[in-house]
Amino acid sequence: MMRGCCRTEDALTGLELVILVIVFVAGAAFILILLGGTPDLSRTFPGGVAAESMYISGDHIQTVGNVYGFPMTRSRISDTLPVIVVTENPNQLGIVRFTVSLFIGSTGAIDMDRVQVHWIRKDRSESIQKTSSKALICPNWTISGKYNLLPGRTADSDEWLEPNEQFELTLCPSEGTRPYGTFSLNLQPDGIAMPLTVTRMAPARIQPVMNLG
Repeated sequence: MMRGCCRTEDALTGLELVILVIVFVAGAAFILILLGGTPDLSRTFPGGVAAESMYISGDHIQTVGNVYGFPMTRSRISDTLPVIVVTENPNQLGIVRFTVSLFIGSTGAIDMDRVQVHWIRKDRSESIQKTSSKALICPNWTISGKYNLLPGRTADSDEWLEPNEQFELTLCPSEGTRPYGTFSLNLQPDGIAMPLTVTRMAPARIQPVMNLG
């Protein structure tokens, strides 16, 4: 009699535990939807994964390695990307290149076509647009390189910055920055992901290639 009673209590305790887990999961899902908004299933990653997972998880963008600067002159930053400057000034810094990736552990992606970029100098903010042309005509920005961190793999051809991928960005405004001048680049992804702000100072001497740290 005593043993049968104990088994019944154990069964009820296990059932209550399952119910509590279900209630907790449902409550957590409701909170995420409430904070992140109703998912838009029409926006998907390559492969069909719902894009809204990025906005709920809050994946963020970060710089990788150093930031490099170049003079405000017509040049060729890489073998495949010529940069065309309408108003040249070799005594000013006017072209910047750096690499970005998602935070470690991110599971979503960022649509680079939806990223808003502003070049800020003192009291002036200039919005620069993304271009996919073979030449970068200032003021504009472009993805000048794509890399995959996994050995033997290459980054996708799409414009989504995904886990294990790194995108090299090249940007230029309509006006350059003089020596010792400070400028900031603000990248604002679509959704609730935090913006990335890169602030640097032009060196005392403008050179063909400048490591800005």
